[in-house]
Amino acid sequence: MRLIKSKFKMISINSIGVFFLAALIIVIGFPANSEGISNEKAKLVDEAKKEGKIVLYTTMSVPHADGMLKGFQKKYPFIKAEFYRASSLNLMNKILIEMKNNRYVPDVIDMPGFQTAILTKKGVYDRYISPERPAYQEGYKDADGYWTSIYLNPYLIGYNTKLLSRKDIPDTYEGFLDPKWKGKKIGFDSKEVEWFANMLKIMGEEKGLEFMKKFAAQDLQYRRGHTLIGELIMAGEFPVGTIYPQIVEDKRKDGAPIEWVGVSPVIVKLGTSGISARAPHPNAAKLYIDFCLSKEGQMLIGSFGRLPARPDVELPLRKALEGTKLYPSDLSLVENYGKYFKEFKNIFNF
Repeated sequence: MRLIKSKFKMISINSIGVFFLAALIIVIGFPANSEGISNEKAKLVDEAKKEGKIVLYTTMSVPHADGMLKGFQKKYPFIKAEFYRASSLNLMNKILIEMKNNRYVPDVIDMPGFQTAILTKKGVYDRYISPERPAYQEGYKDADGYWTSIYLNPYLIGYNTKLLSRKDIPDTYEGFLDPKWKGKKIGFDSKEVEWFANMLKIMGEEKGLEFMKKFAAQDLQYRRGHTLIGELIMAGEFPVGTIYPQIVEDKRKDGAPIEWVGVSPVIVKLGTSGISARAPHPNAAKLYIDFCLSKEGQMLIGSFGRLPARPDVELPLRKALEGTKLYPSDLSLVENYGKYFKEFKNIFNF
C-alpha cells in the first residue's frame, strides 16, 4: 500500500504579541497538525507508524472484518493489516493455547460477550481507555477498561413475510406458548445458552425455568447458527425463528421475504473489542480501537447492517428499535455457565 505522508500547514498569526502567543500555547496547547489532533494522538500515530502492522483476531464475518480493516487502512495507510477469523469457541481456544505456549500473535481481539468474560479472567486483554470510550453506555463496556462493545447483536425474531405479517408476531416470548405455534413452527438456535441465562435473570429463576419448559414443549426446530435459521425462514421451512438483525438487513436488500421484530425481553449479545496482552503492535492496536469506537468506525459497522454500539450514531436500524427496551447481556452470568448449560440441554432435550 502506498505510503502517504502527512503535510503540516504553516499557521501565520497576525497582530498577536509574542508573550500572548506563548501564554496561549501553555493554556490550550498547539495543534499537532492541520487537523488539530492532540500532541498525544500525534505521538501515538508516530509510534504506530514505526510498528507498521496490526493483526486482528475476530469472529466477525470475513467481509465485515475485511471492510473494517480497509476502512482503518484508508485512514492510516502506513499500517499493514491482517486478520484471522474463526467461530467464537474455536477462536477462544486458539488464543488460550497460544497464550499457554507464550505466543502472542493478535494485537486486537473481537469476541462475543460470554467468551470475552472468560478471556478477561484469563488475563488475555490489556487495559486501554480510549478517548472515544466515554460515549458508550454502562453495560456495554468493561468497568476496568479491558474491552468495549463495537457492535450489538439483539436477539430478535425473524419471520417470513409471505407467511406472516407483523400483527401475527406476539409482543412477548410468552405469546409463543399459544397452541397455534406448536409443531415445528419456531426455528431455535441450539447454542442459545447466553440468551437462556439472561432470560432466567430477567424473569426470575423459577418463572424463567417454567417458561423454558413450556417453550421447549412447542416442538421447536433446532438449528445451529442464526444465519442458517434466517435462510430456512426465507425458504419457508418454518415461519419464525431467533435471529440477529444484520442477517435480515443483508438479505432484505435483495428483496428476500424476511423481516425482524423485537419480542420482549430483547437481550443484547455484545460484540466486543480489546487489545491483547503483550500485543506485538500495541500502538497500532490503540489506533484501531480508537477507530472502531469513533463515529466514523461505527458508521462503517452500521453500513454492514450491524447495530453499532455507540448510542449517538443514528442509523435506520437504531431508529427501528426506538421504544424497545434492550437488556445488555450480563457477562457475570458466565460464572455459572456450567449450570446454565446443563439446564438448557436438559430442558431443550438435544
